[in-house]
Amino acid sequence: MHVAQKVVVQLIDDLDGDPIDIGGETVNFAVNGVEYSIDLNDKNATEFHRKMDYYIKYATRVGGRKTARPARRTSNGASTQQIREWANANGYTVSARGQIAADIMEAYAAAN
Repeated sequence: MHVAQKVVVQLIDDLDGDPIDIGGETVNFAVNGVEYSIDLNDKNATEFHRKMDYYIKYATRVGGRKTARPARRTSNGASTQQIREWANANGYTVSARGQIAADIMEAYAAAN
């Protein structure tokens, strides 16, 4: 007997700890050469951008947007994109970005 499994990924606002049910934004930024990423609901993202806009108004831009990094590879050589595609095709629910749940990674490794 095959048991179906459904994995749900819930994004959490990193600032207030509340679930992000609709919308939200992953904000990437850098300070003193260190890059950061934070998941925020729409209200907190708007506030983040409002506060940053004040400093950006006085700052000098030193570069443009970076090009997207290629998909990361796992230790077995599979890209995270390949694992996401496999998971979606096999009844798992995974987000388009962010960390892939360990049980999905294990299921992928067992199947490949």
